[in-house]
Amino acid sequence: MSEKTPVTGSETSSPTPHLAFTTISNVKLHVPILLSFSEPNYKKWSRLFLLLIRRFSLGGFLTGKSSPSSDDDDEWFQLDALIQGWILSTVNDEVCDLVLSTTKSASELWKSIYNLFHNNKAARAMQLEHQFRTTTKGSLSMAAYCQTLRNLTDWLDDVDSTVSEQQLVLQVLRGLPDDLRGQTSFLQYQTPPPTFLQSRSALLLLEQQRADLGTGGAMGDSGTALYAGSGGSGGGDSRRYGSTGGGRADSSGRGSPGQSQHNRQRGGTAEGPWSRPKLRVECTAHPRADYRTIHQPKP
Repeated sequence: MSEKTPVTGSETSSPTPHLAFTTISNVKLHVPILLSFSEPNYKKWSRLFLLLIRRFSLGGFLTGKSSPSSDDDDEWFQLDALIQGWILSTVNDEVCDLVLSTTKSASELWKSIYNLFHNNKAARAMQLEHQFRTTTKGSLSMAAYCQTLRNLTDWLDDVDSTVSEQQLVLQVLRGLPDDLRGQTSFLQYQTPPPTFLQSRSALLLLEQQRADLGTGGAMGDSGTALYAGSGGSGGGDSRRYGSTGGGRADSSGRGSPGQSQHNRQRGGTAEGPWSRPKLRVECTAHPRADYRTIHQPKP
């Protein structure tokens, strides 16, 4: 009968470390968001963090369903400490200081952070809803304006006051200035209604088109113009009446010598009481507009 060879310590197999220890070297590559009170990013942060946890089937450490089998369950305590480190590495100092000293496990830390962003929900919801309803574009760029309303809806969702996609689109259109609102009113009548991203793309395109064409100028803004002339022919009356003389103008625009001499004999000058005033007409920008009034003193 052959003798059994004793197993030495070097031949004893050590337990394989959990995949989370060997795979994740920098948690910020998987959760590239720093949770803070100043940004509406709790929903995004928690979603990314849960995706990371589920990759390694560690959800029980956050819900509290996973617990150590004994006080000597080193692997459990190591995993729990690893998850706590992940959480604290992805929140800013303000959030960290509020929860660090009052939590002892990953599940307690997770719940404390949740409560920080969901306390006083009713009061916060009222304040955010008022801000959402009263936000207008003003001097903001179209991209910044749309992002502001998108952030407000995320904040409202964090306090369980959800804003639907259609409500968000209608508020975006309602907050536009009058000149843009008339050009985008068709969006609210489309069937099915456009999504927020579709509406945002349409508004950005309109903003770019207006920037390319230019929106300044008296003709483009008010639809009226001041000009001299008649019948739509440039300089028609400026050729008939001298701009500085009282007599009829020749082809060069100067008053005839005979008429100027006649004015001087009557005690006037070329700019005297007998001179016709320079024609100045205000009319609408319609291409067929030809309204003018010529004021000429009676002799």
